[in-house]
Amino acid sequence: MKRADLQNNLAMTITLVMGAMLFTTLFMGYAIYRTSATVWPPLGLPRVSLTIPFLSSIVIALSSWFIHKVKHLLAAENFVQANKNLNLTILSGAGFLILQCYLWFQMSNSGLYVGTSGIFGSVLYGFTWIHALHMVLGMGALIYLKIVMKPTTSNVVQKSINVERFWHFLGIVWIIMFLILFVL
Repeated sequence: MKRADLQNNLAMTITLVMGAMLFTTLFMGYAIYRTSATVWPPLGLPRVSLTIPFLSSIVIALSSWFIHKVKHLLAAENFVQANKNLNLTILSGAGFLILQCYLWFQMSNSGLYVGTSGIFGSVLYGFTWIHALHMVLGMGALIYLKIVMKPTTSNVVQKSINVERFWHFLGIVWIIMFLILFVL
């Protein structure tokens, strides 16, 4: 493995560790808040419907499958199929973000707001906003991969591995968020 690839792998590992620390800190704060509550959700605040978060979970899981296939197709030098799967990853990532916008719309229509719903509303919006921001960064990485995904690009497989790692990280974080924030 070339020095540049090692440096890129190290940079991605540091990025993932920082992201994990951020979300772990948020989850710990949420755990303290949640375990101190006697009633859940707090009195007078609506429970968020599971429909949109569940659909979001399916979409992000599919996008992880598509990006996983990209790496294997690139390793087999099948750039046409890799490009198709990358396009499906980008489309499903965009679909996830659209579903998040719809979730925020649904939450506000049910009377759940950032400022007036106390910590409960702020936590739900905060988690989903921070995750959505990371999804936008991930979409940027996917677009970067689409630009460099050519047979002449050196180490395109290694680049796809780093993008895949970040994308899977976002998927795992979402599934944990779905279970902890919306299901439990």
